[in-house]
Amino acid sequence: MGPGTDLRLGKAGGGTGPGWRARQMKLLALLIGIYAERYLARWSHLREFRGLEEQANQLAQRLLRLDKRAAPYIVAGLTLACAVPVGIIAWLLRDDWMIAWFVFAVIVLLFSFGPRDLKAEALAFHDKADAGDEDGARAQAEVILGGSAPDKPKDQAAAVEEATYREANNRIFGVIFWFLVAGPLGPAFAFGFRALNSLRRFSATLPGGEELHRAAVKLHGVVAWIPARITSASFALAGNFDDAVNAWRGIPADQQPNLFEGSGAVLSVVGAQALGDRPDRVRGAVVLVERSLHWVWGPIVAVAVILGVVY
Repeated sequence: MGPGTDLRLGKAGGGTGPGWRARQMKLLALLIGIYAERYLARWSHLREFRGLEEQANQLAQRLLRLDKRAAPYIVAGLTLACAVPVGIIAWLLRDDWMIAWFVFAVIVLLFSFGPRDLKAEALAFHDKADAGDEDGARAQAEVILGGSAPDKPKDQAAAVEEATYREANNRIFGVIFWFLVAGPLGPAFAFGFRALNSLRRFSATLPGGEELHRAAVKLHGVVAWIPARITSASFALAGNFDDAVNAWRGIPADQQPNLFEGSGAVLSVVGAQALGDRPDRVRGAVVLVERSLHWVWGPIVAVAVILGVVY
């Protein structure tokens, strides 16, 4: 080896340049993160943040006792507390330690997708409901909904179908979007999105946490707004396009969610119409999400990365 040889990871030469190698690493990290998350379900408990959520819960309660008007700042602060350390590491590894960045990105993505498998949860509800296990179906519906479920089985199925479309954006597509558009800081933005979504969910059951929950919902609505529209479009492309687009356009102006209200209504309406007349609605919703991921997001992301649209 000559005196000028650099042994740092990711410094190997190549005719395509560092920008191309970085895009390759990002695409490969995303693909591995998506598929590893599916096949590592038995170790999903290792990706749970119960201790961190409990600490955040206690801290938020103490701060809220001081001033409930500080809820938006508490939400922003907790989100940044999760994202900033990840961003610092990603930034330090971004150029000279590309392989290390790649490994770090895969690990962060696995945590960002979270320990819960949306497909498994939705299909578990479908199987219990199909078998006539009303108590089991209701309990599973409450897991997906993050709260109480409707009393009637038909209403439960409708609620779970809608939740599947919403949670697909919160757990999968929103994470992918922020990972892609934030450049080398993609892991930090993806992890921050996941942390904010977790904060939004657990603050709903936090005693005296109404202000915190409202603030979390509003901030989450902002960061989920763009990926929710892209996800809705992918539902239309993967399903019944004409009906989905017409339903989207047909949402009355006074029912269109603003930037702070979230995008659940759009996702639910477009997803339901994209699915068409399929009788097994919950299983169909899972299939639609899978098609959107593999047939729409996958090719578009690959082309965008290859062409350098995202870095």
